[in-house]
Amino acid sequence: MLETQNYDDVLQIRMSRAFNGQPLYWVAAYLVDGLLIDSGCQHTAQELVDFLSDHHVEQIVNTHYHEDHIAGNWLLHQQRQLPMYAHRDSLPLMRQVPTLYPYQEIVWGYPQPVEAQELGSVITTSQYTFDVLHTPGHCSGHVVLLEKQKGWCFSGDLFISERPKVLRPEENVHEIMESLQYLLSSAPEEFTLFTSMGQILPQGRQAVANLLSYLQSVTQQIIELHNSGQSIDDIRQRVFGGESRMAEVTNGQFSVNNLINSAINDGNW
Repeated sequence: MLETQNYDDVLQIRMSRAFNGQPLYWVAAYLVDGLLIDSGCQHTAQELVDFLSDHHVEQIVNTHYHEDHIAGNWLLHQQRQLPMYAHRDSLPLMRQVPTLYPYQEIVWGYPQPVEAQELGSVITTSQYTFDVLHTPGHCSGHVVLLEKQKGWCFSGDLFISERPKVLRPEENVHEIMESLQYLLSSAPEEFTLFTSMGQILPQGRQAVANLLSYLQSVTQQIIELHNSGQSIDDIRQRVFGGESRMAEVTNGQFSVNNLINSAINDGNW
């Protein structure tokens, strides 16, 4: 299923596989002056291609290599020979079929391998110039696109919510915080945040600052409790009130434990 809305010159395209007429998980792509930012999952690839047949598209940028962000690339390239761009760390991972857990197969599906080109420090359209910020933490090779004149920030999966409780095992909360700080130092004073979940937040700076403050506070609590001899189970209960239901659904891929372990093991403290 597919839904769209316009915001200034930005067309948001929200996509999800449907189950009993209901969306399983929304993922958003954005079309700006011929630039398609992300392309959704395999289960919605044909629907996206059909929708875009009436729209001007010149190039694709992927914020990162995950299966719910790149799977429309292959069909779009086959039908329209569109150039695709991603950070150099994403390129080898986009050339291969990923290993997925059952929940990922159901919700998103397997993307076709594609040959993308390396992103530079900027990418331009006929009207706009986007700074490309390398923002690892969610994964290697993650980027954010920033159009400073318009105050637009396309954040990929760097920003999911202001108070996340879960991470994936490969995510690094310390790198996420560094990337959030980098974004705040690079962005104009006011900017609109266009997220991969489909939120459009006009007070983008405040939202990013709130997320950074929350992660700093939670990480400090975790480290202090760990240093005092508390177990992972005790920390999970005291800081978060228990494990998230997402841990069971996703084979432990999205869990509070992953956030705790990242805070303890991934930082230089």
